[in-house]
Amino acid sequence: MKTKYLIAILLGLLAVSVTSAHYQCGRYACLPGHTCICDNGVYRCVYVCEELMITQTITESWVDGTQGPSVKVNVTAFNHSPHTIKDIVIATDAKLNAGQIWGAQLNGYFLNMASYVSIAPYKTHNFGYINKGDHAAHLWVQNIYITA
Repeated sequence: MKTKYLIAILLGLLAVSVTSAHYQCGRYACLPGHTCICDNGVYRCVYVCEELMITQTITESWVDGTQGPSVKVNVTAFNHSPHTIKDIVIATDAKLNAGQIWGAQLNGYFLNMASYVSIAPYKTHNFGYINKGDHAAHLWVQNIYITA
């Protein structure tokens, strides 16, 4: 009898973890690694976000004794569209330290750009972070809002 309850609880937790792994996109939910794009009120999930390109450049690296290597990374978000982009959220699978990020706000595994940040067509926005290890973190565009 206890086994049935245990299995039911485990299945319930699994269902919650699977559904929470999706990112809300309007009335839809994007899969992990996909981008939610709101284009003039029309929401869509895409695997590759062609509107906003992310480039990372390691500008410094060092070794902190027993802490191991670290890198300082400059990130450039380039608006590759003819429209202004705002409400930008960049996702990562790395555990970044909120005190070692500039130009963005860390919210769990999401890097939120400030509400006043909007990127004009074919312009850029820069931010940066320090990552443990000898490489840049894996980043992808989680959410953008395209204005007319």
